[in-house]
Amino acid sequence: MTTIQRQFITDTKGYPIGVILPLEEYKWVEPMLKQRIQIPDSHTDKLKQMEQAPFDARFMADLQEVMSDF
Repeated sequence: MTTIQRQFITDTKGYPIGVILPLEEYKWVEPMLKQRIQIPDSHTDKLKQMEQAPFDARFMADLQEVMSDF
């Protein structure tokens, strides 16, 4: 059996973007990762709100006011 140490993955500029963990360490952080996975739902909600924005009279009035001020 081979033991893998933590291995960091970097992008082309050298910035860390990921890590490979031994299974024992992954089991320790797995609950936090599962909570994090739920976050994109809020992005989905925001996208739905953005799609509805042109049909929202108050949003459009505020947008027109901001554009006039700009």
